[in-house]
Formats: sequence, C-alpha cells, structure tokens
Amino acid sequence: MSPLRSTVRAALAALLASVAACAPKPPPSDLVGESAHFRLFVDRALTVFPPGLDSSNGLVALETEWSDVETMLKMPDGKIDYYWLAPEHIATACGETHELGCMWEDRMEIDAPDLPDAHELNHAYLYLRSHRRTIPFLAEGFADSIGCDYSAPTASQGEMPSQDVVAALPSRSDVYAEGALFLRYLIRTQGIDAVLRYYEQSPEQRDPALFATNFEAFWKMSFDAVWAAVHTLPVGIVREDSKICPCTLPALATTGPVTADRAHALYWTLPDVGDDSIALTAGPGQAVLIRDCAGLAPRITGKAVLARLGSGSGRYVLPPLISATVDRYVSDDCSGAAVFHLPADFLIGAFPLSVSVLVPNPASLSAYVAVDFPVPAHLGSSSNFNQICDRCPADGGACQTLAAASMMPVQGTVYGRLQVFPRAIDVPPFVWTAELGLAP
Repeated sequence: MSPLRSTVRAALAALLASVAACAPKPPPSDLVGESAHFRLFVDRALTVFPPGLDSSNGLVALETEWSDVETMLKMPDGKIDYYWLAPEHIATACGETHELGCMWEDRMEIDAPDLPDAHELNHAYLYLRSHRRTIPFLAEGFADSIGCDYSAPTASQGEMPSQDVVAALPSRSDVYAEGALFLRYLIRTQGIDAVLRYYEQSPEQRDPALFATNFEAFWKMSFDAVWAAVHTLPVGIVREDSKICPCTLPALATTGPVTADRAHALYWTLPDVGDDSIALTAGPGQAVLIRDCAGLAPRITGKAVLARLGSGSGRYVLPPLISATVDRYVSDDCSGAAVFHLPADFLIGAFPLSVSVLVPNPASLSAYVAVDFPVPAHLGSSSNFNQICDRCPADGGACQTLAAASMMPVQGTVYGRLQVFPRAIDVPPFVWTAELGLAP
C-alpha cells in the first residue's frame, strides 16, 4: 500500500471515528438482560411502566413481537440493542426534537419511549434482511405498515403528487402517511413476499424518474396508476386504513375474567364463536378496542362490546380487558337474547356500549339485545337502534322509540331492537355497529 493511500485511509478512519463520537447517544441506562434477538437497556429515569409490563419481562414482550412479525417479514437471526427511554430523553438520544423514536443501523440500536415500538422494530427487521437504506417514502411507509397497536388509522395528507413523495425527506410528516398507504396497498394486493423482493431491489436515490422506471420494470404496471388506485375508494365503502397485524398470537379465552399478560399477550385474536356473539368488557375508565387484522375494517370500541361477527372474522382485541364471554348476546329473536350484565362501573369514563352485527348485503336485519343496568342511567342511541322495551315486544312489553338526540332513563333489564336496512350499493358483507351513549 502506498504512503498516500495509507494517509488517506487513516484520515477517513479518523473522520468516521469523529462522526461516531459526535453521534447522539442514549442517556445512562441499565442492561436488564439479553435474549435470542435483543439486549434490553432501561433508562434510569424511566420509573413508570405500563401495568403488567415492566423491565423484568420487557425482553419477553420483545421476543413475542419478533415471533409474530417474523411470520410476515421472515427476518434472519440478529441482535438488536433496545433502549427503553423516558420520553424526555428521546430528542437527545435521537438528535431531533420532533422524533418519537429512532433506529441506528450502524449499531443496530433502537431508542424508543414505548415497548415494543412496532415502527422502529420494523426498521431494524428490514435492515437485518438487507443492509440497505431505501428512500424515506418506502422506508417510513414500510415501517408504518405492520403492527398491532393503538396507533390511529392513516389518512392521506392531501395526496401529494407522486413525484414529490418520492423525492421527499423524512422530515415531512406526510411521507409517513402516504408511504404507509402505498405499502399497505401493495402488501394487500401483491402479497408480502413480492413486496419484500421489490423493497430490497428498489433505488436508494430520491429520483422520481429512476423510481418510476424501476417500479414499472418490477411490477409491470404504472407507478402513477397504482398511486391513483391507492387514493381511490369505491363509492359507499367505509374504510379505516390501519396497520396490518400478523394475528398469529393465541385466541382470547372466553371463560369470564381475563388474566392480563402483557409480555405474552400483546393482543388477542378473537376466537371463532360461530353464530354466537362475544361480550367484552374493559376496566374502570377504560375501553375495549377491536381491530381488523387486514387493517381495513373500522375499529369497534366501547366500555363493553357485544359482537356477532360470524366465522373467520379476522379481528384482534387489544388489552386491557377484564372479562370475555360467549352467548347469544345479539339474537335474531328477542326471547333468545342472553342478558348481558353491565359492570357496576359502566358510568366511569365517557365510553359507549357498542353492539356490532355482521350484515349480509343486500339485506335488512333485525337483531335484539338484553342489557341489565345495575344502577339508574340514561341511554342515548346512534342511528338504527330503534326501540327499548321493558319486556320483549311479543310478551306485551312497553316499547319506546329511541331518538338519536335524546337520552332515555333505564334501570334493570331492558330489551333493545336494532334495525339495519339494505345498502343502496352492492358491497360485501359488512359489520354494522351501534354505539349507545351511557350517562348518569
């Protein structure tokens, strides 16, 4: 090696060392332990942990998330340093005041205020698969495509021109939303394996012309045409575009009280209960949240949820829960409706009672529920929840029509009638949900 080349290499090494020394670092943190794929460090300033998920079982939660997502991303074995940080330390650790978390490829490190952080973990998983730094539109979009959490549904930020979104820097928030909508569309229509192959050969330059040429060569379809399809919905379709959940974790037991295990049960898949319905109840001041595995059907939420979703519903429910049971809570005839007993704390918080029914289309449907109110309360209706009766109408019960803008006094067991009318357009079977407001 020539003296000049030695001098240049030495200077380059010194520059890289200087850059590494100046790179942001996490605050003082303690190594909690090491598992097959993670080393977990916990910020010494982090003193409050989610119920059932503290530093001692954080590694278990990370491995649970890994095994779930691996069914889709099929990442090879590797080791990730996960720093669980206090929120006030994220900006310092990530070097940006607007960051909610970050992943450092050069040292396979995640700095995040939550555990597990699906977005940052997806960055790490994709880098384990292929050590590439693709453009922000694809990188941030893919990171926001897969996960099973409370994140809000993604909405287009006004449909950026396709050329602009390809050339955009990650500092633009709409890159995340538009990238997520685009990648999820590809995953749902082309399959995860093909999308991974595409991702790992896509250009690493933010060049719209190069990107479009590569896209068309790989997919044999126009980038602009796909971009338009992503932002076009059939008339009358109600959709919430949320993260795609692998839904490989065990089904929820429906035998009554629910045992919380945040390390192993990051969520529960909903069991197939056939023509019966499932009743889910949240704790004081909390709400049940049911989401669609494919990330397209609207979420179902409420203080308590009575759901008749049919076989193969493809949904999951997030913790916390306190109870889950199966019976004919939503029935085709009033006399067959099983009585659902609202918990005594049902008035704590501003969450409704939700009733969800799978409705064939085109069809009309009448369904009945029987709900026991343990203390005096007032019940307000959403549309299509037609009547409240003190007994089943066939038994001579006194019935009143619920007006959407009014609140009706109730106590004890009351019977409700839901009427769903045919849709004006031809759409697949859909789940219709009535949210019934509860007040003292």
